[in-house]
Amino acid sequence: MKLFIFSLILASIFSGCTEKYPYEDDCHKPIYLSYEKLRADYPSFKEPREIGKAGKIYVYGDILLINEKNKGIHVVDNSDKKKPKNLKFIEIPGNIDLAVKDGYLYADSFVDLIVLNINDINNTTKTHRIEKVFPYNSEQALSQEDLDKYRCYDHDEKRGVIIGYK
Repeated sequence: MKLFIFSLILASIFSGCTEKYPYEDDCHKPIYLSYEKLRADYPSFKEPREIGKAGKIYVYGDILLINEKNKGIHVVDNSDKKKPKNLKFIEIPGNIDLAVKDGYLYADSFVDLIVLNINDINNTTKTHRIEKVFPYNSEQALSQEDLDKYRCYDHDEKRGVIIGYK
């Protein structure tokens, strides 16, 4: 019995010395976006761009708000249903969901909630950011290809959010 307990203790001590990823040379390192940069630089209002992979669509009067997962929100003027006009792109890293109420757009950005005043869609302004509303998912912004090829077992949440691998 003593030998069993001694073996168990030794196994638990030495198991902490093994590498977390057996092929360290093949382990790509996470690319982090710091929380400071995420909060200081975004949302960013950009010129319209082509919609890559459309996500959720929200109709707000004659405006369409089209999410592009983890990238941001396309703002489209749909007053002429035959010729929708892409007005701008609101870059919001880590954005998956959106909602609108009383002229305010609510959007997630990884762990934070962003509130934008869209009463005048041509003069959209950031009104508020509530930090640490949502739990962090270190795999959120990664494609399935990234997850299959480059996934390492560790990440340092204190360094920021993972936006890719190198």
